[in-house]
Amino acid sequence: MIIVLDSNEYINHLNRKDSPDILFSHRNLVILINDHIIREVIRNLDASQAKEFYNILFNKNIDFYGEKLPSALLENFKRIGLKKGDITIAAFCEHIRAEHLITENRHFLKDIRIEGFQVLSMREFVKKMR
Repeated sequence: MIIVLDSNEYINHLNRKDSPDILFSHRNLVILINDHIIREVIRNLDASQAKEFYNILFNKNIDFYGEKLPSALLENFKRIGLKKGDITIAAFCEHIRAEHLITENRHFLKDIRIEGFQVLSMREFVKKMR
């Protein structure tokens, strides 16, 4: 199963040391991240947290996706009415065929009909896994 953790999930983990640990070691999950999410996380961390974040990226089941997203896909989400950062996240999830976007603050994506992936909170996703 391919999932994407939104930047807020990494930040919450580093600030409270909770939730994603179960995902980081789950052998049936592939967590993909791109440069947009990495930049968003780093922008919200101090130096020691940034170092810890990079340790998570290099030592957990997280794979970096570095390819450019198709402009047609970005335009599609722009047409729907999403804002810049949200366009990139939605396009990334659809492009990599993620089954789930795990996030605490992109609730508006739940209101938009997106067929490619499901938007869940960490709590909802962990409950679904059990």
